[in-house]
Amino acid sequence: MKKILTLVCVLVLALSSVSAFAAMEDYNIVTSAETHKVIFDTDMGYFGDDTYALFILLQADAAGYIDLLGVTSVGANVTIAEGTTAILNQLEAVGREDIPVYMGTDIPIMGLHDDATIEANGLKRISSMQKVLDYGDGISYDNLGDLENETWGYSSLQPQEQSAWEFMIEQVHEYPGQVTIMAVGACTNVALAIMEDPTFAENTAGIYYMGGAIDVPGNDTPCAERNWYYDPESVAICLQADFPLQVVVPHDISYNQKLTKELVEQLINAGDTPYTQLIEEYAYPRFEEDPDRQQSLWDAQVPGIFLCPDLITVTDQRDIAMETNMGYTYGESVAWEAGTGPATSTTCTVVYDVDGEAYWSFVAELYGTQF
Repeated sequence: MKKILTLVCVLVLALSSVSAFAAMEDYNIVTSAETHKVIFDTDMGYFGDDTYALFILLQADAAGYIDLLGVTSVGANVTIAEGTTAILNQLEAVGREDIPVYMGTDIPIMGLHDDATIEANGLKRISSMQKVLDYGDGISYDNLGDLENETWGYSSLQPQEQSAWEFMIEQVHEYPGQVTIMAVGACTNVALAIMEDPTFAENTAGIYYMGGAIDVPGNDTPCAERNWYYDPESVAICLQADFPLQVVVPHDISYNQKLTKELVEQLINAGDTPYTQLIEEYAYPRFEEDPDRQQSLWDAQVPGIFLCPDLITVTDQRDIAMETNMGYTYGESVAWEAGTGPATSTTCTVVYDVDGEAYWSFVAELYGTQF
């Protein structure tokens, strides 16, 4: 009897898997794990845009659409300690302990500017920068003090000993021309990889950024978007490097794409998986309390357009440079029409919007499928 039940269960799972893949075939996914390796470089929090992006990548990895080589932590929205903890906690929660995590740095290339420099140039000290200053260099994953997350605590998982940029360099040389860097926080780790290995950028498949404000005001200063404002000098290094492809998903997209109560319900109802369960437990209560809530999801657009470029609705080519001179415009991403920018600029593909209905249907299908 047990053998019959086991056989029935195997058949049901096999049929459901075939059905799931049939549903995913409705989308023009252009990637394959054999040729598309990804390193996710993130300033991770809990159920902000980074979490939704991570979940997309984990499911894409499980489905064989990509090979997620690892996740690296970097500064911007959080300190390196907080971000690493959040990555490990959420990987453990969805049962993906197989994905290695590497700590990067939350210290910008030029260091954190002192108060006198900040005040003299009309700049802004964002909270994550202030935390790094308050705690100094004594923070490591084993010495987080009161940075331990109140809800999640510490993960039983541990980060790898190798640094984020060392890992990036190693993987790019192991898989030349196949590794895409998704940099959705500050660009410090990527810049360090470029500085340590001058051949690093040219040996990648390209880089996808979430950063910059192209045709809209910044969200930290009137000119600057958070991720790129955290470490403008590192962005300049990356933009001027020899990446075969540079794709920018800027702050502009947040004006067009918002997560709503209806969309969260769509994600939850897509299937019974660890991803939908966690969204229901941790994200949905905020939308129940405030049914009109709209949450910007900058980072979540990046892996989706990588997997399925057909979801993009508004894009163009722009020459982009980063303002690194001190003053009111420090951290501004300056853009020109392609071919008209100065020698210090780089032609990038800029993605301003996606087909929201199709995009979130795609994400829901991905989250709700048992691969």
